[in-house]
Amino acid sequence: MKKVVGLAAAGLLAVSAANAGQITVANSDISMFGGVSASYNAQNNDHAVVNHSPGDSFSVNNVIVGLTKSAQDGGIGFTAAFGSFEVPTVVASSDVINNYQVSGSNKQGLVGLDQTNKFRPWLAFVTYKPVAGLSLDAGLLWTNFGERPVTILNPHITRGVLFTANPVLLEGARATYDAGVAKAYIGTGKAGKDQLFGSYYKGLDNYNNYIEAGITSNLKQFVGLPVDVGLHTYNENGNRDIYALTVGGDLGIASVGLEADYFKADDGLKNAWNSKMGKTTSKDAWATALYANVKPMANIQVPVRIEYANNKDTALIPVLANVGNTTYNGTNYDAAKKVWTFTITPTYNPTKNTFLRAELSYTKASGSVDAGKSGYLFVNDKGEPKTSRTTGAIEVGFLF
Repeated sequence: MKKVVGLAAAGLLAVSAANAGQITVANSDISMFGGVSASYNAQNNDHAVVNHSPGDSFSVNNVIVGLTKSAQDGGIGFTAAFGSFEVPTVVASSDVINNYQVSGSNKQGLVGLDQTNKFRPWLAFVTYKPVAGLSLDAGLLWTNFGERPVTILNPHITRGVLFTANPVLLEGARATYDAGVAKAYIGTGKAGKDQLFGSYYKGLDNYNNYIEAGITSNLKQFVGLPVDVGLHTYNENGNRDIYALTVGGDLGIASVGLEADYFKADDGLKNAWNSKMGKTTSKDAWATALYANVKPMANIQVPVRIEYANNKDTALIPVLANVGNTTYNGTNYDAAKKVWTFTITPTYNPTKNTFLRAELSYTKASGSVDAGKSGYLFVNDKGEPKTSRTTGAIEVGFLF
């Protein structure tokens, strides 16, 4: 599956997967891929947009079936993946992301295309290769950096805070050219509806289009180091700009990676946010993540992720900004400015296409957008404001 959908960009992602099987339809060889996984999940607190933190739960995290046909030079191919999946993150449960238990009348899923636990296409595009090295993709795409929407394609069960701040799905077109020493891409399409917390941004400013671009290269051919480096940008008209640096490499017993994101608000978003906040706010935010995957044995791996994000008082990392002020026991609370996270996911692969993994994550928020109030990001089962969240999960899965 990793090979089929190109998930090892910048060397940050690793997943054990079987080779896709072959089927023949109308004289065409088509590869089938997918997977199924289920997990038991526990948490002490959840994101503050819920009335209270729900308890432990069992979930079918992924039911994914995909088909792909590689495009040959001068020909056309396609990739399509159908299914349903959960989106647990270090800062919010999958129930929050899908708006299942969010208070209030708004029941739109925070991935605007649809609730992720509904069976539908989540990746679907046609590829045309007019000449060698050049490919043109059009349809429902994923971004070329960061974690993947589907759990089984990531080394961790939960997605990190950087995942919540970046676009998830792209409805548009992308051109990619592989020059051998480097690969470059540029794309454009419709923005807003299909990203995580897209509905939150949509209420602040009216924007419709995006432009993306990037370049990746392996430094081994230049300096002898087996390290992939990528520079990526994603820009929405009148809303926000994202600039990302990705670095990753396999050092044998361990693979390591870095992602650093810089977020900048365009005037349209900044003015709308200033009006909502009733004051002049910052114009930028940033976040970074360190990844390591230690492999002490052939069928054992221990992925670790450490993140830090500073949203300041902006809307640019909406999972931090989308917290209302409240009062509890005489103390006034408002949204936290900063957060750091730690996740460790020991994984056992009985075979190359099966896995059993356990995970522990811890998230700590600090600071406040209002100097006169205490910052918070979570609530417990009594609805009390909290600054930290701990989650645990066990997941078993099969890939094909």
